[in-house]
Amino acid sequence: MTKIIGILNLTMDSFSDGGMYYDLTSAKKHISEMIEQGADVIDIGAESTRSGFSDVDEDSQIKTLKPIIEFITNEYSIDISIDTRSSKVASAFSDKNISFINDVSSGTHDLNMLEVISKLGCNYIMTHMPDEHQKGINKDYKNILEELDTYFNERIKLCIDMGIDKDKIIIDPGIGFGKSGDDNITILENIDFLQKIHNKICIGTSNKRYSSTLFNGIETKDDLKVANVASFTLCALKGIAFLRVHDVGITKDVILIANKAKSV
Repeated sequence: MTKIIGILNLTMDSFSDGGMYYDLTSAKKHISEMIEQGADVIDIGAESTRSGFSDVDEDSQIKTLKPIIEFITNEYSIDISIDTRSSKVASAFSDKNISFINDVSSGTHDLNMLEVISKLGCNYIMTHMPDEHQKGINKDYKNILEELDTYFNERIKLCIDMGIDKDKIIIDPGIGFGKSGDDNITILENIDFLQKIHNKICIGTSNKRYSSTLFNGIETKDDLKVANVASFTLCALKGIAFLRVHDVGITKDVILIANKAKSV
């Protein structure tokens, strides 16, 4: 069954919810809501990775994350994911039994990351994100599927060579990360292709404007929910392992309906 990763951005400039949960009270309330709505994992990040993002100091990330992680571990029994490219941030909470590290750089930003993941023994989400994304532009791909195939096979092999359990590796094709609308749609049209690369996949289409390639006039977050539901349904029917989302309640309903449809 597809599991839901609920997103908590502790930043002022994230593309979808920047600043909404920056204060501790709002963050705690949102965590509680996502858990009540059926989240399986809470993914917490203190560095925005929107197009054109800037690096955030590691110690600042740790300071921002600490009270939230303490709140979750004290109040709930749920898997925690830390969204960071930094091995220092990843290892700072080794005593909190963190279940996932979500690294949009796949270990290319911090060369110590894979060694830390191996020592932690946690799940590792690797995203395909070209350097162009941080520059605020899209990369021009000749064939996005061939790019993903080469990239992930290389990264997975390196992870295994570093002692990371293959079953704990999760790949994310990076919808909206330095890719054109057409490339994003091509990825969604080829879920089966991705599953041949690796059987554990995370998809994060939530509130992203990749669908403007198909539909004109999408301008508000409410409008984007239609695209969200469509992509979530596709992924659930295809048996994608994880969906990383902002709207947990909607996603939970989609997954339950998709599972019913598959059992008919």
